[in-house]
Amino acid sequence: MRVLLLANLTCVSGCGEPETATHLFFGCNTFSSLWAHILHWLGISAVFPGDIRQHLLQFINMAGLPRVTHSFLKIIWFVSVWAIWKERNNRVFQDTTCDSSTLAEKVKLNSFMWLKSTEASFNYNYHDWWKHLLPCMGVTV
Repeated sequence: MRVLLLANLTCVSGCGEPETATHLFFGCNTFSSLWAHILHWLGISAVFPGDIRQHLLQFINMAGLPRVTHSFLKIIWFVSVWAIWKERNNRVFQDTTCDSSTLAEKVKLNSFMWLKSTEASFNYNYHDWWKHLLPCMGVTV
């Protein structure tokens, strides 16, 4: 079992910055690059605030997307944060790493599996979710 010492509070990415929640999820170039992959998947460009709560609110209420997408975007946001947290812990406790494109694939798969298991009306397959995300969220393209 590994225990982190208080003296060892720098970001596990090796960037040298103090590891805070804001830095880990939104400020660290290594981990925050996941958000660029997610935005590309959504086909949207955005500049996010550094505050966690504001980031979530802006992500869920993406400009131009209808209200029907908000619950889907909330799931994608939480799965993205979970992927970063798991990657952080894998680096600390398993001494393994993966890049942001691999993390993005994990977000796609885990968000799909979450929706499939919790939403009876979600009748799409993984390929549709991966390639045609907006129509799966009820957005006509």
